[in-house]
Formats: sequence, C-alpha cells, structure tokens
Amino acid sequence: MANLFRLLGLPDPSKVSGSGISKKRATVDPEPQAEDIFHYLDEQGWSDRTRRMTPEAQRRVVYLKPDSLHRIHTEGMSDVLAGGNMILVDLSSLVHMPSQRDVCRRRVQEMASRLGLPAFSINDNDTLLMVAGAGMRVDKTKHELGLGGMDQLTEA
Repeated sequence: MANLFRLLGLPDPSKVSGSGISKKRATVDPEPQAEDIFHYLDEQGWSDRTRRMTPEAQRRVVYLKPDSLHRIHTEGMSDVLAGGNMILVDLSSLVHMPSQRDVCRRRVQEMASRLGLPAFSINDNDTLLMVAGAGMRVDKTKHELGLGGMDQLTEA
C-alpha cells in the first residue's frame, strides 16, 4: 500500500518524532482534537523546502505605461517579446486624451505587427492592452493564455 504522506511529500508521522507532532487517537468527533497529528506549515523548514521545490520563473510580465509627456516608449520591447515575456500596456492615464490614447495604441499595435505578434485589448474601453511574447498561445474562443509547447490548453 502506498504511503500517503510520502506521496504528498510530507514527513511520515509514524517515523518522525519531535515537536509539533503527536499520536492520533480514533474518534468520531469531526472537530480537531488535542491529540490530532499536526504539521505546522508556518515553520521555517517548510518554507525552505517549498522554496527549493518551486522552479524559478522563466518568463515575466512587463508593465508599460505612458511617461509624463504621455508617450509610450516601445524601443527595446522587441527583445522582451522575443524572450517570451508578455507586455501589458496601461493607457488608463490617458482617458481624458482620446487622440493621444489612440496614438499610443497604434504604436503598440505597430510594434506587435512588426514582430508578427497579435495585440489584444483586455478591457472594454481599450485602455489595457496585452502583447503575448514569442512561444505563447492565446485561445481567442476560451480566452485562455498558455505556452506554445503545450499541445492544447486546459479543457473546461
């Protein structure tokens, strides 16, 4: 029979003795009892173990917004997108300036089309734009974002 604790990556309470773990007694009361087995997940050891087991992120989300002169700087963003990172462009500060917002939106779309990538509007008033980087897939019908190496996105 498989050891459930080993399957979940937890220490086996029958083999480990120490602080925070006590023997369990059988009871029909569903409430926690003083004799129940507890793993205190706030201990430093669990945090260190989780940090070691969690892989380092390979991709990033770059947040881009207009500068003080209401311009969008897209120079150098081609390297970011080629690396597989995603760019979110926030034009909400230009709500009172629709013509400048349209200019910035056009610059983002031109940058994306130069690289052969689609630009998506995330909200209804087109103030939040997303450009998915190289190797990312966007399912336009299910509105899901995934990696290019996946055969298919999650089934719902």
